[in-house]
Amino acid sequence: MIGRVFIIGSASRIGLPGGWSIERAVHDVVEDALQSAEIISRDAIDIVVTVGSDIIDGSMIATRSGIAGSYGRELITVPSSGGHAFGAAVALIESGSAQTVLLAGWGEGTKFGAFDGRVIQADPFWARPVGADALALGALQAQRLQAGGRLSIIDAKNYADAMGSRARGPNGAPLASTAHWLMPNWVDGAAAIVLSASARGREAIVVRDFGSSFRPYCPEPEDFDPAQWVVSALGHMRDPSALVGLSLAAIEASAPTAFCETLALEALLPQTGWDVLDARVNSSGGGAVTHFGPATALRQLSFAAEAIRGPRSGDVAGAAVLDLAGPIGQATTVILLESGSAA
Repeated sequence: MIGRVFIIGSASRIGLPGGWSIERAVHDVVEDALQSAEIISRDAIDIVVTVGSDIIDGSMIATRSGIAGSYGRELITVPSSGGHAFGAAVALIESGSAQTVLLAGWGEGTKFGAFDGRVIQADPFWARPVGADALALGALQAQRLQAGGRLSIIDAKNYADAMGSRARGPNGAPLASTAHWLMPNWVDGAAAIVLSASARGREAIVVRDFGSSFRPYCPEPEDFDPAQWVVSALGHMRDPSALVGLSLAAIEASAPTAFCETLALEALLPQTGWDVLDARVNSSGGGAVTHFGPATALRQLSFAAEAIRGPRSGDVAGAAVLDLAGPIGQATTVILLESGSAA
């Protein structure tokens, strides 16, 4: 087990263009997360860590970070995925650099739906070939995975149908001619997590362990196998027995496509005995249903925390969150959580 770091508050929101403001959403999720952590003043926050879809291609990162609460305090912006930003926040507490960290993320996922050659659209883990759009990358992934006999169209459709049936909040609007299990369901969204070195407020959730893996994309068969990325991330955990020793009762996966999520879950589900369509997998609907870019995993963390501290919290002792950033999961983080009473 790593040093004790607790999630003491969390919140998330998603929406679609029209009456939706990322800036307002960032403000609201931070307020909600602080309220759930029973923190009255932002003065209790030592450091703010942010991650967003506009790290490289936009000019709003400073403004939105300020709205999140960085004015007058130290700010660390992570030009990567939500999972990596979470790791940075945990490391700040473990090193003694901070007692309480506010982690905030956002994304304008709707802009990822089509390729726009006028700008650099996304973070380094969504590096598209010139002219490629999200659907083209999803189709390429699907073709390779089906050809390898790993996952059929029926399997992917059944998974996407199940995730869509349990998704919370507005869904995207894929083109009528496009299979919903193939096309990312882009939305705009924001999420916030409050981490602390001590349990306070509501029942705190212990960060049991986490591990990350990254390799630059190259067109080799293994690059289309998200399960291998999850195995690699698990291998980077500081406690190799962390997964075995955790009584999982919920799994939240975040990836742009249903194909990516289902194959990533292959690495965990055999150890739990669950089926991929089990209700305890992606109760939020998953990232393939509502995805807003690099920070999406913070939304999944929020749902995992909610599952542990929810009305039937005794039924959920722990959770795993899979963050697969990029169209095929080149940057992968696995985060293991458990209730404070179980730790």
